[in-house]
Amino acid sequence: MLPMNVIWKPTTGVGYEHLRIREGLNRIHVNSMVIGKLDDETISRIQYEIVLDSNWITREVSMGIMGEEGALHLSSDGRGNWTNESGESIPELFGCIDIDISCTPFTNTLPIRRLSYAPGEPQSIQVAYFSAHELTYRQVQQQYTLLESTVDSSVYQYRAGTFVENITVDTNGLVVIYPDLFIREQV
Repeated sequence: MLPMNVIWKPTTGVGYEHLRIREGLNRIHVNSMVIGKLDDETISRIQYEIVLDSNWITREVSMGIMGEEGALHLSSDGRGNWTNESGESIPELFGCIDIDISCTPFTNTLPIRRLSYAPGEPQSIQVAYFSAHELTYRQVQQQYTLLESTVDSSVYQYRAGTFVENITVDTNGLVVIYPDLFIREQV
């Protein structure tokens, strides 16, 4: 059973994320609030919502910056075809099953839960990457490799371009430690 509430904080700086997960019939609903410092003067409050099917495939993603104009709402058919809030096709995201939202470790859970992993064998995927502070999106390639697995946790190597990090997740695939970026708090 997934935890209902998850809290992460940055390993440096000021901020936190409070995420709620609700499992329904054939759907998983995720909503979250991320509060953090962008620079010395700016604190941002980003809210996002994700609707997943029972296979952890993204069907909808919405996000906005509280107190500012603009928001995103995209939908997917679960086979890599995306549309915007007006129903218009988004060809630049064609083939993306998973998403990656810049301000949260949660979206690492999606390919970890969705794909089957053999130790040491990399899985490369195309994801829809969302810059939460700019409310933009683009397609990027990422790679996950299961490095080790125990009864309580697993470690995956995450690679995107030249960025490489080993992420520790719990038995639900939720990030516990994302070195130099996030750490999960006990709720």
